[in-house]
Amino acid sequence: MGKIIFANWKKRVTTEAEAVELARGTDAKGLVLVPPHVFLREVAAVVKHAELGVQDYAPDAFVSGARYALVGHADRRVAGDTDSIVAEKFALAVRDGLVPVLCVGESRSERDSGVTNSVLKRQIVSGFSRLMNLESRILNPLVYIAYEPVWAISGGADVEQCSSEIATQRIAYIKEQLLHWGYGITAKYLYGGSVTSKNAAEYLHSKDIDGLLVGAVSVIPKELKKIWHSASKS
Repeated sequence: MGKIIFANWKKRVTTEAEAVELARGTDAKGLVLVPPHVFLREVAAVVKHAELGVQDYAPDAFVSGARYALVGHADRRVAGDTDSIVAEKFALAVRDGLVPVLCVGESRSERDSGVTNSVLKRQIVSGFSRLMNLESRILNPLVYIAYEPVWAISGGADVEQCSSEIATQRIAYIKEQLLHWGYGITAKYLYGGSVTSKNAAEYLHSKDIDGLLVGAVSVIPKELKKIWHSASKS
């Protein structure tokens, strides 16, 4: 199997029947389905090959069937999650045995002001700040870092496309930060930002990108399967 695909359903699935049907139609190894938390147990009951995640850290995520937890997603930051809150959720996810996916990225105004690296550095340093306070028995945890430029996230006609070159450059900078600060973790890297079946292969071709965080098209089985197929060949 090649690179990993996270399918973040967000709030696009609103009933249990829809969630179960979508899960059954996209149940494949190499996929992480991330349904609304309210449907997590029902999805876990029908999935046989895909892994599961939660859209935000929750204390019952692991026992409900999730292996992964998104933290610091742009939607949550807009909703009020500060850097401090994100750091707390990140550490709690590791403590609970989950694999956290720390989402980082700059807004359009931050990009245009030339402070992208400063924003990414702040989010990384803050995000890991409470990890060191965990019990010493939690050694070398696996974490994912998802670069999701806010200006390239689906949601409007003015959304821009982040090129694979820029995505790779940003992830290379994030890697430098983790090496510099020496967090003692095993990290993998995702790109997320208006990913579709038409552009997925471009990102997956990069040796620095270990997978994709897919939003809008993650609830369209035909599209998600095309992306999954590209990942399986990467």
